[in-house]
Amino acid sequence: MWRSIGRTRTASPVPYGWAPAVVLVLVSLVDRMEYSLVSAVLPQLQAEWGFGDAVAGSIPTAAAITTGLLAVPAAYLADRYDRGRIITVVVLVWALATVGSALAPTFAVFYLVRMGLAAAEAIDNPASASLLADFHPSASRPTAFGWWRTAAYLGGAGIVLGGVLAEWLGWRGAFLVMALPGLATAVLVSRLHEPERGWTDRLTAGVVGGGATEPARDPGTLRTQWRRLVSIRTLWGTGAALTVMSLAVGGLTFWAPSLLQRRFGLGDGAAAAAGGGLTLIGVVAGTLVGAALTRRSLAPTPAQWRVVVGGVGILGGTAAMTAALAVEGVLAFCVLLTLFAFLAAWALPTLTSCVADVLPAQDRGLGYGALQIGATVGGAIGPLLVGAVSEAADSLTVGMVPLLPLLVMGGVLALCAYPFVAPDAQRVLDAAGAP
Repeated sequence: MWRSIGRTRTASPVPYGWAPAVVLVLVSLVDRMEYSLVSAVLPQLQAEWGFGDAVAGSIPTAAAITTGLLAVPAAYLADRYDRGRIITVVVLVWALATVGSALAPTFAVFYLVRMGLAAAEAIDNPASASLLADFHPSASRPTAFGWWRTAAYLGGAGIVLGGVLAEWLGWRGAFLVMALPGLATAVLVSRLHEPERGWTDRLTAGVVGGGATEPARDPGTLRTQWRRLVSIRTLWGTGAALTVMSLAVGGLTFWAPSLLQRRFGLGDGAAAAAGGGLTLIGVVAGTLVGAALTRRSLAPTPAQWRVVVGGVGILGGTAAMTAALAVEGVLAFCVLLTLFAFLAAWALPTLTSCVADVLPAQDRGLGYGALQIGATVGGAIGPLLVGAVSEAADSLTVGMVPLLPLLVMGGVLALCAYPFVAPDAQRVLDAAGAP
C-alpha cells in the first residue's frame, strides 16, 4: 500500500520504527530552510524593490503573527482529521508558495505570498507533534522530539545555501531551487501511515494485545478540550518554561553575531560563523546528550527525571551565558556561548516529550498548538526586547542582561512541574487502558 511508512509494528521499543520520525524531521528541516531563505537573499530583494530595513524586518514579524493566529485552528484540525494528509497538503502549499515567491512581480505580491507560506507552516506543527507522540511510546519520545525540535535550528543552513544559490542563480532562481525539496518531502509525507491515536499509550500501559484496534476517543468541543488542558498542572510549568526559553534563546542567538562584531571586532563572516555555527553545534550536541540522559532515571519515574534534566539544563545554560557576558576574550566568549547552547538544549527533548506524556491522545494537537503560540510570541519578543534595551543603554551587552532572569525563571518553572508530572502522566495511561 502507498501509505506504508510507519505501518509495520514490531516488539521493539519503537514499534513503528524510526522512518516516520525521519520524515517529520525532514518536514521541519525543509520548513526552516525555506523560511531562512529570505534572510539570505534580502540584499538582492532590497536592491530590486527598494524597501528599507523596517519593512524587511516586518516580514518575519508578520509571519509570526500569522502563525500565532492559526495555531488553535490548526490544532483543532490535527485532533480530528488525518494528520498525514494535513501535512502533505501543507508541504505542497509550501512548495507552491516558494515558486510563487520566485515569480512575484511586485514586492506587495511577494509579501502576501510569504504570509500565505507562514499560514501553511502554522498548520503542520500541531499535526506533526501529535503524530510523533502516536508513533513513539514514552521511552523513545525524547529522541524523536529532540531531533524534531533541533531541525528548526539546522534549518538555519538555508541562509548559507540560499546565499550560494542567490549568487549563482539570482534570488528568483534560489527560490525555484528550494521548491524542489518541498515537493520531494510532500511525496514522503503522503506515504505516512496514520497511526491509531493513543495506541502507544496503551502499549506503555500494558493493555495492548491481540492486535485489536480501539476506536479513537472523541475530543469533544474545543471548549471541552481547553478545560481538560488547563487542568493538567504539568503543562503550566513545562509550557511556561518552554515559552520563556524561546524568548530568551531567541534574543540571545539573534544578537550573538552582532555582539561579536561590536564587542570583539569580528568581521561579518567570522561573527556569523562563530555566533550561528557554534550555537548550532551546541544545540545538536545538547539535544543528543539530553535525550541520552533520559534513558536512565534518577527520579522515581522517567517523567519526573525529564523535567529535572530540562530544568537543570536551562539553569546551567543561564550560568554559562552570564559568564559569557562578563568575559573579555573572544575565545572564552565563544566557548561559553557553545556551552550555553549545549546545556539549554537539554530542555528540547526532555520538556517537549514530557508534554506528550501528560497530554491525552485526543488533545495533543491542541496542546502543542498552545505551545506553538507561546514559542512564536517568545521568539518574536526576545530579539525586540534585547534591541530596545540595547538602544536605551547604548550597549548590546547590557541589552542581553534582562534575558538572564527570564532563563532562570524558565528553569525554575520546569522544576516546579516535578511533583505533578508523575500523576499527570499516569492519568493518561489509566485513561488509555480504560475501555
